[in-house]
Amino acid sequence: MSSALASGGPGATSRRFVSHALAVALLTLAVAGCHAAAQQQTNDSLEAGRTALQQRNYKAALADFNASIAGGGTVDARNYYDRGLTNYDLRNWAAADADFSEALQRVAGGDKALPQTFVNAAHYYRGVALVSLGKWAAAKTDLLIAVKLYPKDWLDWDSLGYARAQLGDYKNAVTDYDRGIPYYPKDANDLYNRGYALYYAGNAQRAIADFTSVIHLLPRWGNAYQMRGLAYAWRGDYRHADPDYTQAIKLVPKSWSWEYRCEVRENLGRVKDALYDCNHAVAYYPRWAAALVARAWAKATLGENQSALADANSAVRYAKNYAPAYQYRAWIRVRLAEYRAAFVDYNQALRINPHYALASTARTRLANWIVAAQNSGVRAYGLGSIDVAQAEREQEPTPTEYQTRVSECGGYYSEGDSYYDDCIEKGVDEAKDDEAADHEADQQAAEVGYNVEQQVQEDINYQVAQTEEAQAAAAEESSYQGYSGGEGEQPEESYSEPESGGETESEPEPEPAAPVEEGSSD
Repeated sequence: MSSALASGGPGATSRRFVSHALAVALLTLAVAGCHAAAQQQTNDSLEAGRTALQQRNYKAALADFNASIAGGGTVDARNYYDRGLTNYDLRNWAAADADFSEALQRVAGGDKALPQTFVNAAHYYRGVALVSLGKWAAAKTDLLIAVKLYPKDWLDWDSLGYARAQLGDYKNAVTDYDRGIPYYPKDANDLYNRGYALYYAGNAQRAIADFTSVIHLLPRWGNAYQMRGLAYAWRGDYRHADPDYTQAIKLVPKSWSWEYRCEVRENLGRVKDALYDCNHAVAYYPRWAAALVARAWAKATLGENQSALADANSAVRYAKNYAPAYQYRAWIRVRLAEYRAAFVDYNQALRINPHYALASTARTRLANWIVAAQNSGVRAYGLGSIDVAQAEREQEPTPTEYQTRVSECGGYYSEGDSYYDDCIEKGVDEAKDDEAADHEADQQAAEVGYNVEQQVQEDINYQVAQTEEAQAAAAEESSYQGYSGGEGEQPEESYSEPESGGETESEPEPEPAAPVEEGSSD
């Protein structure tokens, strides 16, 4: 048999070619048919979604748009825009952001399916969605485009103002709100947000006006009363701030206004009422450093120094970079005669905030006061051994340094008095004697209501008075001894010569100054 016959011959080859071509053609038709069917399904789902969206049936619309994109047909920027709009209406902010971003990316790549008006709207809607997601910088970029395209839309101005405020740009945020509010003047949210920006921009008077308008519109919105209270307090108008905080607490029982009212009442001199408020603030927010500091101040003012120190320690523990916690702990430590520790805290407060005037002034005052005590001979409470210049540079010891100091002192170390220095300079045994001698004074300092600073100041005043009296007496005696008896003005008291043959009358001693009772203030 020939090879041609064995292989089926030329006719067989031709038939196989025709059969293959027919198969390819049929497959192409089938694929085309499937694609057409898929495209039809995509188009049908897209139209159904648009109809549902117009009817505000957002969940049905979302299901249809999902089907249109997943249906296998060709999709374009419009598909993603429509689904993004639906997710926006459903407040699915992350999904809306993703869909609008995809639509805009396709437009940037040359997709012509999305009309320009929809491109503009995509920036607007994505900007608002980004605000809701807390993506402030990205939101600002979109909304700056939106306000140029829709300058009379209040929401884009409000959203832009909100994003700027969250970025700390309160001045421009106020300008944005000023542009938008005239188009919707009775929107409480807009007025509240502008009041918030005004407060942080330093315009308390306008902020009060906005919060007052909010309260007229929504009289049960506790935050509006709280913010107006803050604005009053910023102006120093504590008497108006107090009732606003009270109303905020009534409307929001766990309001931050407990702490704010505590501070206001401290400024009004109602310290016990302030302590009551701060107790509530700390109960609700036990790690709130500002509340702990405010309560520490109230306790110390009422003489509860040890309890105040415990609160200040907690504030430092929960907020290590909160300068007021160190500032007020230093103030409390001064009341407890822990002078070295007080310097450490003042120094730390100024390292955190070099422009903290309150801490700087207090540290200078403490340094001057200690020098005055030392110059007056006051040695109690470890004052005599403090090197002020060194103390103003002192830092909190690290845990390792602390353990080293404890070890060096045989297990004894107090950062509140001179014991450590005594231990290093004189040895453990003598330091123990010094510690025992200081123990009574330390106990006094810890007693409720005992004021170390006042006691030391009385000692300073007494020593100053004694010194001044001694100097006055010496000057008076010197004036008597220096009188030559010559012509001219006579001393206030003159003495006549004794009669001849009589005894010379002794010169009278200057009368002593009236005694000053020890411990009394001059």
